[in-house]
Amino acid sequence: MTLYGQTTSDIMKIHELRLKNFRKFVDTRFCFNTKSNVTVLIGDNATGKSAILNALSIMMGSYLLDFKVPQAARHIRKDEVRIAQIKTGQIVSLEPQWTDGIQLSCIGTLSEVAPNDTTLSKPFLWSRELTSEEGKTTRINAKKIAKAGREARIKVENGEEVLLPIISYYGTGRLWHKKQDIKLSKPDSRTVGYRDCLDPASNHRLFFKWFSRLEQAGVQKNKKFDVLEAVRTAVKTCIPNCENFYFDLELQELMVEFSDGTLYSFDNLSDGYRNMLAIVADIAHRAARLNPQLGNQAATLTPGIVLIDEIDLHLHPKWQREIVNSLRSAFPKVQFIVSTHSPFIIQSLQRGEVIDLNSGENLAPEFEFNDDASNNIAQTAQPSPSKSYSERSIEDIVEEVMGVNIPSRSARLERMYEVAKRYYQVLEESENATEEEKNILKQKLDELSAPFSDSGDIAYYAFLEMERLAAGLGKSKVKDEE
Repeated sequence: MTLYGQTTSDIMKIHELRLKNFRKFVDTRFCFNTKSNVTVLIGDNATGKSAILNALSIMMGSYLLDFKVPQAARHIRKDEVRIAQIKTGQIVSLEPQWTDGIQLSCIGTLSEVAPNDTTLSKPFLWSRELTSEEGKTTRINAKKIAKAGREARIKVENGEEVLLPIISYYGTGRLWHKKQDIKLSKPDSRTVGYRDCLDPASNHRLFFKWFSRLEQAGVQKNKKFDVLEAVRTAVKTCIPNCENFYFDLELQELMVEFSDGTLYSFDNLSDGYRNMLAIVADIAHRAARLNPQLGNQAATLTPGIVLIDEIDLHLHPKWQREIVNSLRSAFPKVQFIVSTHSPFIIQSLQRGEVIDLNSGENLAPEFEFNDDASNNIAQTAQPSPSKSYSERSIEDIVEEVMGVNIPSRSARLERMYEVAKRYYQVLEESENATEEEKNILKQKLDELSAPFSDSGDIAYYAFLEMERLAAGLGKSKVKDEE
């Protein structure tokens, strides 16, 4: 689909990331889901979830290197070098690994529309490095993606129609971090939508000023702004039971109205509501500022990449189960790469949408790093076909995926194992049994399987029943007569 001379799908997407001497990673590659717009990082503390998101923010910022926007692009910091533990005699020292320096590289695609209205998808391979403690982050190997960003910026300056991708990062400090007040010039450039976009500390003041200014202008001019409706629609899609979202001119507050008639100011909402409302409103408002030509469809038609660390932060379990799909609906063209510790988030995911840092799942194969990105794209591994998490119980996910032992469940599984073993022993005994002996064996099978018929272990119970039927041992007559 094309709109305003630009494609509305997959304008920007990251396929693969390589980290070398960055934080805890020696030399590791990850591939991201290209068939879905969601990839979720899971793993124990200190497995590198936040490090991956920070690295992605640096690589995404390469597109913004030539944008004249305050604090848009992000660079590698010297404190992000990998620290190795070196044992000399009885002493362990911590040594920064500057010999090879920090190296980050990415494979991704940018899409655009040719003069004949066909979509061209350009593969890009770019890298950023910090080679010494005194040096600066290099950009020489990021020239192509920086040029693509610069060309988009020039089109904006010349008043040409161009669809700008949203780029944003929300870290774990987003709820409490207080920034100084923001002074905005009037009118703003479209590129203000990139201001502070890769600062992991959310700053809802930027959204607040923009939203309140347009609300007041709408009242003064008796005019409705479509871009405000884009934000409201996104908020109502993601915030449970939200009926309306507006700026109260008298109270000078952002207000949220719920379906039960209750009304809250933004500051009086719970941490969970404030946290998610700030993220959703900020994404939608950035989409609206970057692409005002899309009107009330700005949130649904703007593509890009959004990073969220600990997406489950302060959310009720019921909301955790729904938030990923809500974000999909509100921003269908955005690639979300997020981290979580929540089994409810994991349970809401489909096949191939998880990178498990504990198991090493979704690590990419070796590839030759060169300028021919199209060849490298062909070698990029797709996310492995992991089990469908949406079909698994919370207990399965907690114990088998997240590695948390549940004693009561472990005892139940042990009981199921013992029953299955005894079940097969009985089936073997039936091979040469008389009819009378078979009836006795059927009763034994009934007794063994009965505890699982109503316990929620439907698949296990069905499996036992199929095995006995295959052996010619249906329900016992005694059981049937009851």
